[in-house]
Amino acid sequence: MTDARERPFRRRPQPLTAADSAWLRMEDPTNLMTVTAVMMFRDRLELRRLRALIEDGLLVHDRFRQRVVETAGRRGRPHWEDVEQFRLDDHLHATQLPAPADEATLQRFVGDVMSTPLDYTKPLWHLYYLDNYGAGSAIVARLHHCMGDGVMLVRLMLSLASEHPEAEPGEVRPPQGGVPERRGLAGLAFAAGSAVATLGKLASIMAVGDSRTALKGPLGARKRATWSERIPLEDVKAVGRALGATVNDVLLTAVAGALRHYLEQHQDVGPQMTLRAVVPVNVRQAHEPLTLGNKFGLVFLSLPVGVTHRLERLRELKRRMNRIKHSGEAVVVYGILKLLGVTTAALEMTIVNLLGRNSTAVMTNVPGPRSPLYLCGSQIDDLVFWVPQSGRLALGVSILSYAGSVRVGIATDEEVVPNPEDIVRALRQAFDDLRADAAAEGPSRS
Repeated sequence: MTDARERPFRRRPQPLTAADSAWLRMEDPTNLMTVTAVMMFRDRLELRRLRALIEDGLLVHDRFRQRVVETAGRRGRPHWEDVEQFRLDDHLHATQLPAPADEATLQRFVGDVMSTPLDYTKPLWHLYYLDNYGAGSAIVARLHHCMGDGVMLVRLMLSLASEHPEAEPGEVRPPQGGVPERRGLAGLAFAAGSAVATLGKLASIMAVGDSRTALKGPLGARKRATWSERIPLEDVKAVGRALGATVNDVLLTAVAGALRHYLEQHQDVGPQMTLRAVVPVNVRQAHEPLTLGNKFGLVFLSLPVGVTHRLERLRELKRRMNRIKHSGEAVVVYGILKLLGVTTAALEMTIVNLLGRNSTAVMTNVPGPRSPLYLCGSQIDDLVFWVPQSGRLALGVSILSYAGSVRVGIATDEEVVPNPEDIVRALRQAFDDLRADAAAEGPSRS
């Protein structure tokens, strides 16, 4: 069925921004550059209402009706081009999960979707509506990174939702965060100093390789996706108060503990072992409107998995995070990513491969809405998302809070980490251990 809307004229092609072009060119058959999100519902949506919502909420953005056209030889900038015969049915897929249609079945479906290349002759996005997930339903959204980053995708999906069953969509307060804006001469001095420091750090990363572990290796085409059970956000905050740490510190320490446990099943873990994580950081200002595209930098966090004692591991991770927070590293690397978008593909791949060889995982943390949301009148029970493992990495970890709980999503390459469920189980144990440590410390700090 062809969509009824027609363009009044065919517009001139629009070049991708330098940052968007960089993510387009990172695409690799074994490392697809797509952002994936899952919404789970307590009951079944009405497909007719969902279709209308997509037409009114997504198709108003030009990028959802445009394809990417590469220039000859991949030397110039690729551009956006209107699709003359756009069909919503090519992008919205109503299907069913095979029996027993439970959480494990949904996770296998997400892994299959992550493993499938997008069709570059069409706009680079898909929505899968699964009308038989448990007693309710689910939506799996997939979008190429050149259209936008993980924060943008979460904001875009939330723009379709509302805070009450009968309310109009688009009334949801988007996830906050971002890099504080610095102005004037002090801001320029800070930026200059950060640029020098960050370039020095990148040079050090290139020179000093990441630890060689069972979490690294040649990639295959098959991906696996899983996620943790809900972790009450108030429990995480209570642990942080007792141990003098932030929510992010606590969750990343639990991730480090889970990865340590996983590695101990496959190799010796020495006291000096660290795993370098590439952490995307939103560089949008809080007041910026919702626009497609990539606007984030990267910071490089070494997870102290070699530290045996949990509280020492937490303190060391907190120290490293605090050092990153007081730098301008994310903004500087955003500038480097934009620069990559205007270089030759060969030079870009050289830099990406260097970063990939010297890192282990991509890790993201996005704060979501505090209250339950509704889409097409149905309550969203849970949200999970993943960003691609750029640099041909085998492990992605995504943290998303929603309605008082936290879910941690794990995405892996099946050739390298065939059983990500082991990491998820170890993650829950690692958090429970930190909670026990917090209880042993006495009453929570005010």
